[in-house]
Amino acid sequence: MVNAHADDDAIFCTDTGMTTVWAARHLRSTGKRSLMGSYSHGSMASAMPQAIGAAFAGEGRQTVALCGDGGLSMLMGDLATIGQYQLPVKAIVFNNGTLGMVEIEMQLAGIPNYQTELYNPDFAKVAEACGIKGVTVEEPDKVDAAVKQAMDHDGPVLLDVKTDRHAVAMPPHTALKQLESYALSEAKMVLEGRGAEVLKQVKANLKYLRDL
Repeated sequence: MVNAHADDDAIFCTDTGMTTVWAARHLRSTGKRSLMGSYSHGSMASAMPQAIGAAFAGEGRQTVALCGDGGLSMLMGDLATIGQYQLPVKAIVFNNGTLGMVEIEMQLAGIPNYQTELYNPDFAKVAEACGIKGVTVEEPDKVDAAVKQAMDHDGPVLLDVKTDRHAVAMPPHTALKQLESYALSEAKMVLEGRGAEVLKQVKANLKYLRDL
């Protein structure tokens, strides 16, 4: 939906982690669009500061920052800069309440995820306090209208989208060793008394795998 409603010459900036995965799979080039991210160093929280620089240099081009909730939290003070200069930045927050890529990496190493959950503030209200239009979306059927509203707004917007932390991001190639390690991490979680969490994860995975 971001791809559909963004300008043909939009500048996209992505955080590392899951936002990079979704951008790679769903954003389409028009020959005029630009895409930036910390793809060599993997620096966390890069999307919003890159978007600020791109907006200053972009001569009015729409700038879209695809932010993880963890990344945005690290540099939340930069929202004040966007608000002060009313930069044409559309910050889309993938709010899944966790450090998603770190969680997956731990599980694929056979380690139960630990200290990856996040306690997030109301990002839309924080944005409003900085002079930015804030919008929160929790229902899937309201996402399309919210994204269109954000892209059409004359000024900066922060769109806080509540997403599913268990949404499956299958790699192009999956090794048997990875699957074994993942199963090991799930077994360890059950033994730790986290069976309900594992069941919720399995149900979500099955749901998304059916849609692939």
